[in-house]
Amino acid sequence: MVAAPSTAMTARDAVTDLEDLKQRRSALQLRLEDGYQRIEQALKDGKDVTRWEDFWVQLLDEYVRICDTIRELE
Repeated sequence: MVAAPSTAMTARDAVTDLEDLKQRRSALQLRLEDGYQRIEQALKDGKDVTRWEDFWVQLLDEYVRICDTIRELE
C-alpha cells in the first residue's frame, strides 16, 4: 500500500515561503514609497490621482496582509 503524499508544510517549505514573503514585502514597500511620492507630486501639479490612490491602497492592503502573515510565521 502506498501512502498519499503529505500536504503538510515542511520546515524547509515554511522558511522558503517566509523568505519569499519578506522579498515581496520589501518590493511592496519600495512601490508604496515611490507611489506616494508620485501621487504627492501629481497633486501639486493639479492632476486627478483618484485611480492612483485606489491602486496605492490596494498595494497597501497587500503589504499589511503580508506583514501579518510574516508575523504569524516567525
